[in-house]
Amino acid sequence: MSNPLLDADRWDQLSSASSTAPVMTVRGTTEKCVILFVLLLTTFGLTWMQLDQDPARVFGIPTMWALIGSAILAIIAALVGGFAHRTAPVAAPIYALVKGVVLGIISWQYQKMYHGLPPLAAAFTITTLGGMLLLYNLRIVRATPMFIRTIIGATVGLMLGVGVLALLNVFGVAQGATAALYGNGAIGIGFSVLCVGLAAFNLIVDFHVIEEGERQRLCRHMEWVGALGLVVTLAWLYIEILRLLSKLRR
Repeated sequence: MSNPLLDADRWDQLSSASSTAPVMTVRGTTEKCVILFVLLLTTFGLTWMQLDQDPARVFGIPTMWALIGSAILAIIAALVGGFAHRTAPVAAPIYALVKGVVLGIISWQYQKMYHGLPPLAAAFTITTLGGMLLLYNLRIVRATPMFIRTIIGATVGLMLGVGVLALLNVFGVAQGATAALYGNGAIGIGFSVLCVGLAAFNLIVDFHVIEEGERQRLCRHMEWVGALGLVVTLAWLYIEILRLLSKLRR
């Protein structure tokens, strides 16, 4: 999602007060991203192995409860780290650890239904990241103010729409719309393509805001905020690619 964690308007107010203080850099943010991915992949792998041994439990917790609990903790950690910036050096690793459990459970389930799909989704996620980074560095796609507003507006609209739809389903309303959006028909595939596209273009926004953080000489702890925002976007992109591939497989 584009990502309130990496909102340029908010970061304009966070420039380092002292020119001699440690400041944010793109290289430092990249190093923090690597740390977060190592943590995420560690819990991802451990979760997968646990499920291979006992599909009903993860670390001694019923699988469904582990999924729900980890998802809630991931949301809380992302919000805390994104808005209480000085907590990000702690909140970001916590997010990565619990998000690894979430992705591990989801990926294992998809693997059982469609053998080989999670590795393919991971490969597409990595190539999309590389492709968008290349487009950004070559300035083929420019993060202009209009571009950023459009992507953020579209993403917020998508999230609100999905949230309203989920709420309506709780009361037994709009089940047909939900079936269409998440089914494997033309509407469902088109919806997944839209989600993948938005997630991919959010990477451009993330790259731009991280680069702006270095230019504005934000405090060093903002590297963790930038890394957290990028990992959140990549996790979203991976899940959407996984959903799209599963619909195409069906």
